[in-house]
Amino acid sequence: MGPDPKPYIRFKGEPGEQATMFFNDPAGNAIELKAFKNIDQLFAT
Repeated sequence: MGPDPKPYIRFKGEPGEQATMFFNDPAGNAIELKAFKNIDQLFAT
């Protein structure tokens, strides 16, 4: 992954809509951050 990760919206307009972003920590481990539009839909299908 590059040095400038960009957040994006997944599942826009659907149950479970979320903003997500991936980046690597200094040790090279992949990290994913998520922010849900509605936390009540965390496990929605």
